Amino acid sequence: MQIAFVLPSAVVIGWAAGAWADYLLHQKWIVIVGIVLGCISGLVFVVQTAIAAEKKSPPENTTGDGTGKGSTDDPS
Repeated sequence: MQIAFVLPSAVVIGWAAGAWADYLLHQKWIVIVGIVLGCISGLVFVVQTAIAAEKKSPPENTTGDGTGKGSTDDPS
């Protein structure tokens, strides 16, 4: 659920910071930079969170003797 809110929130924060910088510096292009930086930072956070969640997940339960042929209980 956290990942679903991070990317839009980062974009909105970047947009707001860019709009504030536009107003402060009397420019028109800084808001675009803010939106792009918000997208990039949100995407980086989402990827880092996904990688961390994958590392924390338990390994798959494997059965058999480690040869990759599956369970040894099947006589066929």
